[in-house]
Amino acid sequence: MTSSTAAHAELVRKYYDQNTAAFDRLGQGGASIHRAVWAPGVRTRAESFHYVDELILAALPIDVTQPAGRPDVTDRQPTVVDLGCGLGASLMYLAGRAPIRGVGLTISPKQAVGATRLLDAAGLGDRVRCREGNYLEVPADLYATADLVFSIEAFLHSPDASGYFREAARVLRPGGRLMVCDDFLTPEAAGATGPRGRRLAEFRDGWRVGSLLTVAQVQAAAAEHGLELIQQVDLTPYLELRRPRDRFIAALVAAGRPLRLSGEYWKMLAGGDALQWCLLNGLLDYRVLAFRARAS
Repeated sequence: MTSSTAAHAELVRKYYDQNTAAFDRLGQGGASIHRAVWAPGVRTRAESFHYVDELILAALPIDVTQPAGRPDVTDRQPTVVDLGCGLGASLMYLAGRAPIRGVGLTISPKQAVGATRLLDAAGLGDRVRCREGNYLEVPADLYATADLVFSIEAFLHSPDASGYFREAARVLRPGGRLMVCDDFLTPEAAGATGPRGRRLAEFRDGWRVGSLLTVAQVQAAAAEHGLELIQQVDLTPYLELRRPRDRFIAALVAAGRPLRLSGEYWKMLAGGDALQWCLLNGLLDYRVLAFRARAS
């Protein structure tokens, strides 16, 4: 790992150590710090927060209609690895609905401790565990162990997109699946200047973004490591944007910008506001990308 990559990783670690409690408080609780997706068929707020989890569940190589809590119903429990697991909410959701074994990797030691506590409280500690680690240097004991690897709103923190896909490919079994849910640049964002460029820069800075790429660029980076893009779903139209709370933050950021305020919490607010602006103005898309590893 280069010195610049290590420096960015340290920024991301501090970002989540400092802000996870705020994310959880401002979100919907239940350890989920991801976005709500009101896609067709979603009826409740709880379902909106687990819509992406359901897409991952559908990609598992098992019959997910089997009774939850019955790890004995298959000969081999599929293994799932979450690269950038946060507090483990997605792994908990999957393990509550399918007979899986799961491992989560988070760069934040505070998140690792919190996730372990929540998994134990949910009675899932025997099948799912979360550990501290950098997904650009995945522990060797995870190599070739996973039927499915996923990252939700974590890929873009990587300062090395190729390195992310290299490690994901190492973790996957032959023929396994990788699912990445995140924000991606649209072709219209190429060479953005003026207010558009400034908003993208605010997002990058405020949310510790390391890899903000188009889908085509991501596809090429993944292909270098034997990962074929087989499906993509644009979820941007189903996001909650410009809620009253978001409008309040936007007004606060606009009022504070002339004052040149600083500090990590302020950068987070400005970055979140910039993210919404970029989504609304066609500079970013929120997508799920599905990849397949080489069969051999």
